[in-house]
Amino acid sequence: MNRAKRLAKGDTVALVNPAGMPPERFRKFIPLMERYLVEEGFVVRNYLADEGADAQNLAQKFTEAWLDQAVRAVFPICGSEQIFEMMQYLDPHKLARKTVVFCGSSVLSSLSLWLNAKANIVTFFGPHLPFIHTYAPQRENEFSVQSFWNMVTWKKGRTKRIQSVHEKHHFFSVKDPLAKGVRISNIYLQPDLISDERRKDAKFYTLLNTPITGTTYCITLGAMLTLTRLKQLPSPNGTIVFTETMDWTLTQVKEAFSEIVQTRAFEGVRAVFLTALTERTDRKERLYPELRDEIKIREFCGFVSNTLGLPVLYGFPLGHGAYKLTLPQGVNCVIDPADGSISLLEPPVI
Repeated sequence: MNRAKRLAKGDTVALVNPAGMPPERFRKFIPLMERYLVEEGFVVRNYLADEGADAQNLAQKFTEAWLDQAVRAVFPICGSEQIFEMMQYLDPHKLARKTVVFCGSSVLSSLSLWLNAKANIVTFFGPHLPFIHTYAPQRENEFSVQSFWNMVTWKKGRTKRIQSVHEKHHFFSVKDPLAKGVRISNIYLQPDLISDERRKDAKFYTLLNTPITGTTYCITLGAMLTLTRLKQLPSPNGTIVFTETMDWTLTQVKEAFSEIVQTRAFEGVRAVFLTALTERTDRKERLYPELRDEIKIREFCGFVSNTLGLPVLYGFPLGHGAYKLTLPQGVNCVIDPADGSISLLEPPVI
């Protein structure tokens, strides 16, 4: 698996919109994203396709940004269902000529996983630039922001302290870029450390008895379902599948797993980590109380385990939710079922 160089101040990064332009109300923040990256010490190049660009043109613009020899990272500014059509026009052989840092979650997790599988490149699953820049109206908490930068720079590169969350539940300092066995603790094991009231009910559960090893495979369940229907899902053989949902009932999640398993997509999977089944954290109303019912969640994990014939874990700060770690795609890891920690057995960047 090829890996990009870890980002450093002075590197050139590109802004892209592989899923088209965001809604009008969000476009005014594009210059603020550029400003944020400059303030972080990067040189920014704009590779945004024009409004109304079709899937083929979106793919062409994305490829231009990727192959720009000066560009070390490609950051998407938005995601949408159009990403599935755009991916059909990407040439993995072209993209495999060069490695860059790419991070995408939610529906963009499909592109992150596709690049990892088809172009043999380590990519990342984590928060998007529109929600980590300083001027974002719904900015991620510092836990999520620091995790993103620490992962893609592969060091503890920021100085701001996280007052309410112990650092060991965030990321360890990496002095050696070739360091192995870096352990990422699971904050949901100790919810008393969580300051955000919207996630105080988050907990860690496991149906796994012994540590399990596999490669990371991170994708939102909705994106996984769509790729399965399109018959474009990269094989998860030998992986630990990390998946999550937002604003789905337990019944909807059960139906999705039941449909996917019929395609035999989970053959060869080592375990499934349901990182979060949550509802929106930007509204006051709680619409899905079942997602906070410990008994129902435990019963649900049993259902998923029986349906897939696999060990299942639940509860990790990844995906939609108030706390978001960034994880690499396609990296060997081991999960400790005693505390839900993840040890990366190889560095995601060089």
